[in-house]
This record gives sequence, structure tokens and C-alpha cells, in this order.
Amino acid sequence: MRQHTSFTCLRGSWIFLLAFGAILLSSCPMAAAENCFAFSVQITLSKRAAAKLVDTSERLIVSASYSGNPIPTAAKPADEIGQIDLGIEDVETPGKAGTVRVTGTKVNQDHLLWIKGPILLNVNVYSARRSGPDNILACDFFDGKLQDAVHKPISLHCSLIVENAATKHVF
Repeated sequence: MRQHTSFTCLRGSWIFLLAFGAILLSSCPMAAAENCFAFSVQITLSKRAAAKLVDTSERLIVSASYSGNPIPTAAKPADEIGQIDLGIEDVETPGKAGTVRVTGTKVNQDHLLWIKGPILLNVNVYSARRSGPDNILACDFFDGKLQDAVHKPISLHCSLIVENAATKHVF
């Protein structure tokens, strides 16, 4: 009887893992060849920002922070705002307008079992601070669901902070 109980428990675990894997794979877009967490960011620059980046040979950082809401049994590892941190990926790129690919390889996939609901994504762009100690850019940002970011590139516009241009929360 003991073997039967172990087999039933093991079979239940496999069913859960297969179901969880199917959910992950079904939410994985075919366009994200690297993995389910990859996406692109289309960066545009104001004329002044583009000129300043060229003049100073400054670079850009695209920072992607992945997170999710915890399941009830994972409240303890949640951060100060109540979310499970899945990782941050920073991509350094030349200081010019264009498309930047974030691979999603820094996501801690072991923590996916601790979240319920969609994977959340926050994306910011800033200067790499190679030409000085401070960020010189004010950029739009994305804060939403990862699945919304993988379907089409996120469009973020940057200007110099001194231009006092409004930034947008992109969904």
C-alpha cells in the first residue's frame, strides 16, 4: 500500500508540473526566440539628446525589472512592496536611437512557482554615466504585463532632463 501512496503522490506532482509547464509555454510568444521573457524596446531621442549623446560618447542603459504577485504561501520572500522579484536585466547600448533587444535570460525561473497571475515588467532607459556622474536623460517608461511587451516593441522617447519634457507611462 505504501508504494501505491507514493505513486499517487508522485503522479499528482507530475500532473501539476505538466499543467504549470503548459501554462508557461502557452503564454510564450513564438516571436521571442530566446525565451518567453524576451522583448524589444524602440528608443527615440529628442534632437538635443541625440546631439549630447554623440558629443559626449555617452551610452544608454535599458533596465528591465521582472516581478509578480506572490501566491499565499510565498508571502515571506516578497519584497517591500509585496512582490516576488524575478530579476533585473540591464542592457548597455550605444547612445543613439534604435531598437534594443532584452533577452530575459536574467529571470530567476525558480521563483515562477511563487507567483500568481501575470509576470510584471518595468522598463526604464537612462544614460550609462560614462561621461559624467549623473543621468542626463528623462525617458518614458513601461510598467505593465510582460505579455503586452513581447507582442510588439515598447516605444520609449528620451530627452535631456534640462529640456523639461513630459515623460509618459507606456502600457
